[in-house]
Amino acid sequence: MLVRRILFVLSVVTATMLGVVFAVPAMAEDVITSSFDKQVAHPGETVTLTVTFKNPETVDVTFTYLTVNPTYDTTTDKTKYTMGACAGDITSCNYFTTPIPPGGTRTMTQPVTIAADSPCGQNINLGFYFYSYRESAAGSFDGIVGGGAPVTVQC
Repeated sequence: MLVRRILFVLSVVTATMLGVVFAVPAMAEDVITSSFDKQVAHPGETVTLTVTFKNPETVDVTFTYLTVNPTYDTTTDKTKYTMGACAGDITSCNYFTTPIPPGGTRTMTQPVTIAADSPCGQNINLGFYFYSYRESAAGSFDGIVGGGAPVTVQC
């Protein structure tokens, strides 16, 4: 065990002396962005959620996985909604089309219909957060990403 620690410290010192910089993977917040087409909607209306993945790697991303999850406020507000069919650069609602070149993006849109009998008012929101996972020659990375501004569901 002591030998491993010594070898590790020596390798870090040697790499630093040679000017080697260790790459830190981009966090999921740098990878996923989202927005709605409206800031305010009413029960019975449909809003469009847009989610964009940007490849932060220097190599192609060869696999992606994404889940769309209601925020705490959406759940506790008991906001009622139905997710529509996904469209865009996707193979399903959970997978962006790959490969994605370095710096490349993939975007999906998904209509979300607020139920006619949904609670509504000044503090009632519809919002989502995301779990993102990706694989590339650089490795596999995942994380939880907060979504953009929620939609206020007004009466």
